[in-house]
Amino acid sequence: MKLRETLHLPLPARSAAAMYADPEYAAIRRETLGAKEASSHVEGDPAGAFTVTTELVLPTDRVPDIVRPFVGASVTVKEVQSWSGPEPDGSRTGTMRLDVVGTPAGLTGTLRLAALDQARSDVEIDGDLVAKVPLLGSKIEKAAVPYVSTVLRAEERSAAAYRDRSGA
Repeated sequence: MKLRETLHLPLPARSAAAMYADPEYAAIRRETLGAKEASSHVEGDPAGAFTVTTELVLPTDRVPDIVRPFVGASVTVKEVQSWSGPEPDGSRTGTMRLDVVGTPAGLTGTLRLAALDQARSDVEIDGDLVAKVPLLGSKIEKAAVPYVSTVLRAEERSAAAYRDRSGA
């Protein structure tokens, strides 16, 4: 199922890229999402192309009812974002893969970090949410879209908290 989101970040594009590569950002996301655990690992340098892998252990108390039989009290979400080097204005393109570990569900997509001005940028996500469950896959996908959207939109709050803490 297609998923499109535009996240509005209160940071210029260059600072947003540095935020994604900062291990402290995983801790901020943990707080924002109410996750039990969070960790991240970066390959490369945010001054150029880089890849960040983040794992979050999220509670499942807000997942759709149709999904509950496939998850326990928490799920581990593994997210891999690969970003290109920056354009002159700080804009970038990238890809993302989000897997719900131990389940047949995930999201793959493209990313575009767009510079808006000296204080703001947008991240455009164009993805495909897939649940490979015979007979129920499309129903699970449809039910999961609002939940996944909410998790993605939490990025806006996390970015504001990062800006406030780091002075970016």
